[in-house]
Amino acid sequence: MRTSVFASGSSGNCTYVETDETSILIDAGISARQIINSLKEIGKDISDIHGVFVTHEHADHISGLERLDRLGIPVFMNKKTHGALPLSIRANFFGNSEFKFREMAITPVSVSHDAADPVGFHIKNKIKSLGVFTDLGKYDGAVERIANNADALVIETNHDIDMVLDGPYPYHLKQRILGDTGHLSNVDAGLLVNENASSRLKTVFLAHISQNNNTHELALNTFTELTRRMRLNRILTNQREMTELIQL
Repeated sequence: MRTSVFASGSSGNCTYVETDETSILIDAGISARQIINSLKEIGKDISDIHGVFVTHEHADHISGLERLDRLGIPVFMNKKTHGALPLSIRANFFGNSEFKFREMAITPVSVSHDAADPVGFHIKNKIKSLGVFTDLGKYDGAVERIANNADALVIETNHDIDMVLDGPYPYHLKQRILGDTGHLSNVDAGLLVNENASSRLKTVFLAHISQNNNTHELALNTFTELTRRMRLNRILTNQREMTELIQL
């Protein structure tokens, strides 16, 4: 299994996952052009994508979805997310249980975020396991168990708490970010991994880093300090630049 985060941040999110026979996207919150250009960087074409799996209906996760739908790429989401979409999209629906997609096993995992029915994903093949969690205000036992069994995680390090509290945002927005249906802080992500991950975990992508309430340096330093006992490949994601394609 190999993965690259094509983009992650407050303005757009898209993660690419491939096995030998299958290529998928988690979310399409960037333009189709940016997705196509990112695919070219790893020697792929948009026609190689077998499906797009949507976590929730917020614009930074779906802005490129309509174009991909018109290109005939199958789109998958749950029914409540589809009902909340501000777009007209042909969708295939999944429930709350693990399902097979070609040679992948994909489990939607309910998360705490201010959307209709938001999920993260646990993606497995016969050898490797990847967890993708980019929008959640808190984590529960289901997320902890995936962290314990994953070879790699895409996990949000959205904000530094002090930067939020001291920043210019109005009180209600600060409460949203810091609340249980908002986003994980750098410390939250570090504690999740430090307290739950096993030696199996080798790679962590630090995702959804806020442009206003965080810095890449601060996210990496805080996360590294909290997980210093672990031998990890810690990879910063970016709004405008894709990561390398990483072999899990």
